[in-house]
Amino acid sequence: MSEIVTAFVEPIGGHRGNDFYDFGLCKALNEQGVNVTFFTCDETDFDEKFSFGFETKKYFNRIYGKAPVILRGIRYLRAIFKTLNEAKKKGVQLVHMHFYHFSRLELFMLRQFRRHGFKVVGTVHDVEDFQKFGSEINSSRYLPFEKRLDRIIVHSDFAKSSLEKYFKDFPASHIHKIPHGDTDFLFTANCSREKAREKLNLPEHRQLILFFGQIKKVKGLDVLLHAFAQMHKINPDAMLLVAGQPWKVEENEFFSLIRQLNIGHNCIMRLEHIPSELVPYYFRASNITVLPYRKIYSSGVLIRSLDYGAAIVASDLDVFKAVIADGENGILFQSENAHDLSGKMLHLLADESLQEKLRTNAKQTADEKFSWKLIGEKVKEVYSLALNDAPHT
Repeated sequence: MSEIVTAFVEPIGGHRGNDFYDFGLCKALNEQGVNVTFFTCDETDFDEKFSFGFETKKYFNRIYGKAPVILRGIRYLRAIFKTLNEAKKKGVQLVHMHFYHFSRLELFMLRQFRRHGFKVVGTVHDVEDFQKFGSEINSSRYLPFEKRLDRIIVHSDFAKSSLEKYFKDFPASHIHKIPHGDTDFLFTANCSREKAREKLNLPEHRQLILFFGQIKKVKGLDVLLHAFAQMHKINPDAMLLVAGQPWKVEENEFFSLIRQLNIGHNCIMRLEHIPSELVPYYFRASNITVLPYRKIYSSGVLIRSLDYGAAIVASDLDVFKAVIADGENGILFQSENAHDLSGKMLHLLADESLQEKLRTNAKQTADEKFSWKLIGEKVKEVYSLALNDAPHT
């Protein structure tokens, strides 16, 4: 088959930490011989810090921030047409889009690419919009997407089965499960735990429990706070370190709960964007990492935790159970059960040999199951299948 020419369109990029995934996958595809151009937002800067074998176009300028929604929407639409024109100039055959909300803007972009004859592969990151977690889902919103996509990529069996509920007429054979990639191919923290803590200005001698990543309602930080309050009565040496930006939640909710639980002196709350080059130091500095999620379709934080060799405690969601073998490369607790989580954290913090075993096996899992080479090969296969599919009627 001749060279595949692809437009990889992911407007979030460096705005919310998608840049590792974006650049990792584009790099892997480029190394597989795919001619890829990455279209993203102006808050993305890895291309300015490192050299890649593909081009990055930041057409999605000033689409985030405090400007009026209408103005940001106009900028988004303008970026779609610039991307469309550039794709035509470059002889792009296939567009790879990414879906988080199944929003009107995402649909408009999809329609434009289809209207101009491009094949479209879509990666569905979140089947249901987590901004509306707990609300009733309007299933009709999925139909126009279902009609226009050639192939779909999801990152877990749970995501696939969830998507099939809404994409009822989409061929199951055209939905491909490919692991989520988020291993760190750019930054390392080759230093001791003590040096990592010194760099981040963290307490030298306390046991640190890390919650890392975007703070969303579905990620269960409140569950972890309740669990930490219980365990701290038994292990007063422990401290909780929360590092990440809140998303569609009020910071005051967590500070109010911390005051209510009387754990403020033992919580370090860094509710902010963590620069990519500092991320590995947070994992290196921590004794254990906790993922107390209520619901998830895939988890970049899990992959990153494995890659950095963290001692992981995660809720027993199907997505996590597909990766974590309890007691081997992580510890599982009953989802939303703060008492169970408290007990699992106490047990792990008291057993350094178990922590070391989990760290070693976690890193091995990342290397064997989530390598960028493996993911790049599989995504390229999906591109080839999409290009050989019969045209939409």
